Amino acid sequence: MHYIELIPSRETQARCDDCDDFTCRVNLRGNLGIDNAHETAVLLRALVNGGIRRFIINLENLIYVDSTGIGTIIRIKKDVIKANGELVLYNVPPKVNEVFELVNLKEFVKIFYSEHKALEYLRNGQSTPTSS
Repeated sequence: MHYIELIPSRETQARCDDCDDFTCRVNLRGNLGIDNAHETAVLLRALVNGGIRRFIINLENLIYVDSTGIGTIIRIKKDVIKANGELVLYNVPPKVNEVFELVNLKEFVKIFYSEHKALEYLRNGQSTPTSS
């Protein structure tokens, strides 16, 4: 089961008025592969179609990713770009990171060590991506 949360983009704002005021935090858990990648893609596409433009995806509890899962990340990233948004990954486990390095995913998706750095990048565009 994946966990999704909307984070206000402006730390001092008491009330957010529209989707542009939020960043969507997605916590992927377990496996991202042929068995569940489609459901993950449908969920994230629905959020993009609903107006969410900024995504941070926590992979800390992701155990396994296969080519279908990687393809899903790439397709969702493309959808987000078309919507003038941004999607970044963070807390990538070493074994998952090895797979990302094999397919050069870092050339297309920014990866950060921490949620703080991922949010800083989305808010300011000033943080440097780093791999885990």
